Amino acid sequence: MEACGCEKCVSACRDDPGRLVPADLKKITAFLKISERELKAAYLVRIPAAGKNSRIHFLAPAKIKAGRFLAAPGSTVPDYYEREKGRCVFLSEEGLCTIHPVKPFECAAYMGCRHTFLGRPYKKRSIEEFFVRRWKNSL
Repeated sequence: MEACGCEKCVSACRDDPGRLVPADLKKITAFLKISERELKAAYLVRIPAAGKNSRIHFLAPAKIKAGRFLAAPGSTVPDYYEREKGRCVFLSEEGLCTIHPVKPFECAAYMGCRHTFLGRPYKKRSIEEFFVRRWKNSL
């Protein structure tokens, strides 16, 4: 995947952190030297998939707004969560990703300046289906 550090790409870190795929869990826990349980409890939230797949949950870094979590790490997010902007829990005060070498899959796959995901036009429905397939296969 091609990486970009322009303002539009980095803005996602300040507005809406990317979702993980199951393989991200092992990479991030190894990088942070913590257990999967600790990662989920301290940094991640559960986001229900839309529609008929609502029993599947994605994991994503928690969002922080005005110095507070929009939803507590370890919890399932409320309905309004996705509409609210908030910086990624892994974004430092200096605006740098503290887990950049192992950043979540969606963070690596999204290019805001081109509005693409894995090199294709970013379409919310197809992205949702992509993550549903990844998490459904991990159950």
